Amino acid sequence: MVFHIIPDIPLLFLLLLLPSPSSTAATNILLTGEILPTDTQLSTPNAAFRIHNDCNLALYNPTLRFQSNTGNLRTNNCTLTLTRRGQLLIQAPNGSTIWSSSPPTKTGRYAALLRSDGHVAIYGPSVWSTPYQRSAGVAELGKYSPSPNARNHMFSSQVLYDNSKLASGEHALAMKDDCGLELVKESEGVVWESGTKGKGRNCFVRLDHRGQLAVVDDRFKVVWASKAAEADGFYVLVVHNDGRAAVYGPAIWSTNT
Repeated sequence: MVFHIIPDIPLLFLLLLLPSPSSTAATNILLTGEILPTDTQLSTPNAAFRIHNDCNLALYNPTLRFQSNTGNLRTNNCTLTLTRRGQLLIQAPNGSTIWSSSPPTKTGRYAALLRSDGHVAIYGPSVWSTPYQRSAGVAELGKYSPSPNARNHMFSSQVLYDNSKLASGEHALAMKDDCGLELVKESEGVVWESGTKGKGRNCFVRLDHRGQLAVVDDRFKVVWASKAAEADGFYVLVVHNDGRAAVYGPAIWSTNT
């Protein structure tokens, strides 16, 4: 695993890399089993994590730079995938691996996230998730842009107050003012709920350093909680385009390490 510094790139070039908005579905997340095709990227309004046609993986950001240094191998049309062992892999068309982010870890479901600080980090395995929606389709990667006004994740120590939400595409995880935590699909309505409606006032949702999501009332009483992980660490709650909300962690790799 070799890291190199990329020379300064004008912000205008960075903006040219970002795809034109065609949906509010977010592409700042790559999940286990998903594939990022050549010349596509994870993106936020001010950063891009791109797998180039020459098989080089690069992070573009006004102040931060990272690359895999795999653009000189006389190979083209590589893809980027996230495995069930928590690894980002650059793979050649013949299926061979030419770069990996880190050694393999335990089997599970992971998430690679392009964060608002401009770094990419891998979190996992999954600690908790809402049920899969059988009717939910998976958004095609590389063809959507995140909404600049929506947040689709939150980290350990952060909270979601009443009447606020995390959103991705047509799905939103909302903390209601009646103390109910709901996962809502625009075209269908509520597809999952915590069962805490009416059980408190001025409730909020918090994510702790054991990856436990909890609904807490104004007396700081926990009225609902998800499964907790065995180890302390830095976890993330993500709302996916496929209609799930899931907690991943701890963080196992990042472009700033």
